[in-house]
Amino acid sequence: MAITYRKLFHLLIDRNIKKGELQEKAGITASIMARLAKDETVRSNTLGKICDALQCQPGDIMENVPAADQQPIQSKE
Repeated sequence: MAITYRKLFHLLIDRNIKKGELQEKAGITASIMARLAKDETVRSNTLGKICDALQCQPGDIMENVPAADQQPIQSKE
């Protein structure tokens, strides 16, 4: 599974917020924004700062996308 931050960038567009504005408001660096754009790993406290700045929940800015070759976990019922 992979985490994607596409929802974050859609949210920024919907709210007419530039990446630089988010960086300033959330107190994050340009390199963190670049990591988000590449769907790379970022710390949970960074996600918290972004959510605080945008007044949203983590599910509003990220989602878990299953890998094409990954099998779902089967329950033992």
